[in-house]
Amino acid sequence: MDDRKEVNTSEKIVLKVEDVMGSHIEDPITFWGQTIELIEELLKISTTLTEICPFAAKVFGDPAPEKIYGGLYSEDQCWYRCKLKKMMTTEKCLMTYVDYGNSETLKKSCIVELPEDLQYPGLAIRFRLWGLQIPPHQDVTPFDQGRRFLASLINDKIIRVSHRDTAQDGALLVDAQSDALDVAQEVTEKGFAEKCKATSTHNYEGIKNNPNSAPLIPSRNAEGFQRLNNGSQRVKSMLDSTNEQLGNDVKSRVDTVEHKNRDLKMDRENSLMCALERKTSSIQCRSGQKLNMIKMQHDQRLLEDQNEKLRTKNSKYLQNCHLLEGQLKQQRHELKKMEEELKHHQEAKLKLADELKCGVEMKLKCLTTKVEKLRQVRSEFNENHFGDDLSEAVKVITEGCLCTLHSIKNLENIWNEYNCAQETLQTCKSMDDVHSLMDKRNEVRSTLYAVAEEFISEVDKLPIKNRVNVLKSLACSLDAAYGPCDVEPNSDEVFAQFFEWQNSKLQEFNNIKQRTENSLRLLSEWFSKTVKFFDLSSSTTLSSMEVIKGVDDILNQAECDVCKELEISATQKDDADMKIIRSVFIKVMQKINEEQEFLLIVQNKYAASVQFKEQAGQWLNTYPSVGDLLSIKRSVKNLKAQLRWKLVEKNNLEDLGNYDEIKMQGMKEEICRLRDNIYEEICCEQKEYERLDNVVRNWFPELPLLHPEAAIKAYMQSAGLFTDSLERDLFDPEPMKELSSKRPLVSSEIKSQKILLKGYSVDTATEGKMIERAAKYHQAWSVLKEESGLLPILYLFACKSEPVTYVMVPFYTGWCLKTVQATNPLISDEVNKVMRGVANGLQTLHNLNIVHGALHAHNVFAVNRECGIVGDFDFTKTADQRNIASWMVADKLDLTAPEVRNGQSAVPATDVFAYGCLLLWLNFPKNDFRINPDGTPDISELNMDPKLLSLVSKLICFNPNDRLRTDQILKEDCFLEMKTPDTLNEETETSASDEINVLAEETKSGLLGEAST
Repeated sequence: MDDRKEVNTSEKIVLKVEDVMGSHIEDPITFWGQTIELIEELLKISTTLTEICPFAAKVFGDPAPEKIYGGLYSEDQCWYRCKLKKMMTTEKCLMTYVDYGNSETLKKSCIVELPEDLQYPGLAIRFRLWGLQIPPHQDVTPFDQGRRFLASLINDKIIRVSHRDTAQDGALLVDAQSDALDVAQEVTEKGFAEKCKATSTHNYEGIKNNPNSAPLIPSRNAEGFQRLNNGSQRVKSMLDSTNEQLGNDVKSRVDTVEHKNRDLKMDRENSLMCALERKTSSIQCRSGQKLNMIKMQHDQRLLEDQNEKLRTKNSKYLQNCHLLEGQLKQQRHELKKMEEELKHHQEAKLKLADELKCGVEMKLKCLTTKVEKLRQVRSEFNENHFGDDLSEAVKVITEGCLCTLHSIKNLENIWNEYNCAQETLQTCKSMDDVHSLMDKRNEVRSTLYAVAEEFISEVDKLPIKNRVNVLKSLACSLDAAYGPCDVEPNSDEVFAQFFEWQNSKLQEFNNIKQRTENSLRLLSEWFSKTVKFFDLSSSTTLSSMEVIKGVDDILNQAECDVCKELEISATQKDDADMKIIRSVFIKVMQKINEEQEFLLIVQNKYAASVQFKEQAGQWLNTYPSVGDLLSIKRSVKNLKAQLRWKLVEKNNLEDLGNYDEIKMQGMKEEICRLRDNIYEEICCEQKEYERLDNVVRNWFPELPLLHPEAAIKAYMQSAGLFTDSLERDLFDPEPMKELSSKRPLVSSEIKSQKILLKGYSVDTATEGKMIERAAKYHQAWSVLKEESGLLPILYLFACKSEPVTYVMVPFYTGWCLKTVQATNPLISDEVNKVMRGVANGLQTLHNLNIVHGALHAHNVFAVNRECGIVGDFDFTKTADQRNIASWMVADKLDLTAPEVRNGQSAVPATDVFAYGCLLLWLNFPKNDFRINPDGTPDISELNMDPKLLSLVSKLICFNPNDRLRTDQILKEDCFLEMKTPDTLNEETETSASDEINVLAEETKSGLLGEAST
């Protein structure tokens, strides 16, 4: 900045002089401004902020006091540089615009971060009029007036300031001239400020001795402003004002000053003239081109404003045109509508004239048409319009109701007493009390027998079946007419309200019908008289007045009554009518349901009474005996003794070495015959056990207590599996060394069918748990049998000489999944068929809340390579103990679920995990599976069918709750496709199922004959 200097002649001090553009008034003697050399720089800053700030980051947290930000000025919505002055609240800050000097409270959302190239001091300088001070105790009003007065002299104007000193708060103390006026003198004369009593001049020497001191506003890197082109509207206005001042003739400025200050002294006037001349020549020399450019920009802006105004006016004119066009179009539409109405009015007038010509014809035509319609309505009118079907239904359910039977209550009481007596006998464990309880039970049974006979006799006299059919038909017809309903409780007054409503409606309708018939009868009589009058051959004495008198009234009344009846016939029922009909319908359905439920109870009790009478009759005077069972047991013991003796003889003969082959063959045949006889006796024993089991469960629960030697209780607790008649020595066992790694296994044959005997070491506590688990497993198999997907258990029996219990199961030679995969692995379709059967077996167990816990390759059978069967498990161990065994692997793939390895209990989802691993192993038998850190197999690198990948992913996931249930497994695409196989597959699967069924049933029938457990 090329600062100019002038000498204060009175004080002989060299003062720094510069031209300043006023921007903000702080008080009557303090203002802010920028030197005119920085105006172009302000324009560049404004353009840069306009481009950067809308996309800059909002300030985060509280603004830093030393940092410069971008602020959105509320008055013109433009961006300016600002700096924190004070935090007002957590969301509002008092910010100072550093390039203009004014302050404003801004929200944090209106403050943005600025880049480093805009982080330099503000361009605004704070000035204070030298030698002045604000009068003490000045009121607010003069203070504001002083600010406004100073703003009128300085704001947006170029003023010349002469630097005098620097105040303690950093403000520059200056003399200021605006339009050749001494600003300080003007403010003082107006009374807004007063002269200071003492003026400090200690800084004059610094100004005088250091004329080349640094500018008041530090310089900055010019490269930061190369991108700036335009400024804000406010700065442009200031430049326009400056350009206008510079363009005026110096003489005109002097004239203006003389006009405003004619009382000033001549020497001051001359001094101001010289200053203005210096100012004009200096500015014209240094910034001529610059001001021309600013002037062009200002003119361009004015043209743009004028164009915008013209566009606005043009838009308003277009809107008015559109409005006028709309009004014109509406007027045309209304005119067209009026023309159409006029046309319709004329047509109606012509039509009325034509009708008047043939008025009698039109009236009679209208009446005959309505009468014809009424005749059709009466023939088709549904009496249900007033709920006649509901009234008939009410009569049916009230008059023929069978809701009471005299003997049923007594039957229920005696039956409950009989059941209590049976339950007491069942829980009795004392021989001292059992006989008295038996006497009481027998007495109650006799009473129940008599009451049942009475009840049966009473029911036989009632038309129960006919009544059930009537109610069913009635319910169906009402449901079809009125739709389904939710049976809600209603009061018994509903029927009375319905009949009252129905009678009133029928009375009203009948009255209307009667009036219609009367009106039509009068019209018929009038026509009869008219016919006689016009018959010239008749000798009627009627006059013309008598014939035509009242004919209009007769016609009008007839038409009115016919119309009324048609209206009533066609009128739909209102909400009140529908509410009454709906209420009685609900009540009728409630009564029907109640009676149907009662009749169902009666039928069930009747069937139970008939069955009780038929079955209990044989036990009224007799008592069941276990003699046959004990006799069979003795026979079995004798046969077993003979077998043992023959076995000893055979063994002794073999030990001698030199024996007769014929004699040995005869002895072997004798041993086989004895075994067959034993099997037949055991078959008879099982039949007797089944008979006694039925007797105990239904009639005599005290039999196990009275006859402990018959072991009935053990048979019932094991679901018919446990027997003490079988022994290991009765079989011709063949040791299975290759399968005896976990427990001793032997195989044998029963009628050419292979069986397997599994031995389990047990103690007293373990044996009871084993029998309980085996019975529960057998019950699960018994529901679907060969369709259950489970390996059946044939028998349980204990060893007499050792603490070992044997489980007898069918032996599927060579069909073990491990053996099949080692010899001839299953293909993809065979894997799906086998694993579908395995999933079915797991579902059978899980339905009874049984966790298998031992699903591995040695315990799954692929019968005929098409039907999968789940083998039994170690009944001496819990599911947790079975699941952590060392054999829960498929080659190198661990089948134990992660949650079990982490110490959690086995659940059905544990079996699902093992199932998924088996399915994975069957599809990739030679793969060394990698294990994820969570313990699940890694299948990410396997080339797998998408459907199979989806299924396996949902089976071996880490979280048990995310795994599929067995019923969901069977619904997967892999298995749904097998639900409708072709004929060949159906025949193949049927043959496989038949083979399993034959193998299980024939093995069982070898001991039980035709019966099955």
